[in-house]
Amino acid sequence: MTGAEYVAEFLWQKGVREVFLITGGACAFIVDAIGRHKKLKYKCFQHEQAAAMAADASWRVNGKVGVTVVTSGPGATNLITGIACSFFDSIPTFHITGQVNQNEKLNYQGSQVRQAGFQETKIVEMVKPMTKYAVQVTSGKQLIRELPKAFEKALKPRMGPVLVDIPMDVQKENLGGKILLNLSPRQTHIVT
Repeated sequence: MTGAEYVAEFLWQKGVREVFLITGGACAFIVDAIGRHKKLKYKCFQHEQAAAMAADASWRVNGKVGVTVVTSGPGATNLITGIACSFFDSIPTFHITGQVNQNEKLNYQGSQVRQAGFQETKIVEMVKPMTKYAVQVTSGKQLIRELPKAFEKALKPRMGPVLVDIPMDVQKENLGGKILLNLSPRQTHIVT
């Protein structure tokens, strides 16, 4: 199971049935995993802000945590208005952004340019003031820990939006066996 497949199965096991997304290079592996998942459905939007608003509406209409998947750079920053809407109204939403491979990132290369990877953007820093929780994962093990932690934080009083930023190399990482959920975030792990 890859990191991207883990994300898809995690969402299904958390009761998500539909994901609001826009395809893009940095989230392509997650989009593919959602598309191949036999039980998950997705709706493609023409703008990330609309996807974020649909995620917000999901809770308002049917009490289900709305989920978005978008790419890095402008794709991620286009979520900000919808995230702010959810934050101010205490609506739990779960946002997943793709990110460039870690070996392409600016801090990895140590250069003094605006970006090293294509559309590399520090989305976590941008949304921290308007989310309950925002994190970039750097390994499969951290992905396994952070997804349930973020999901739980979205639903804890006071509810609100969360964001998990997942680099492409983590999306492709082989995590082994099957996912085991329905445990506390500290106990969630992969069974081989």
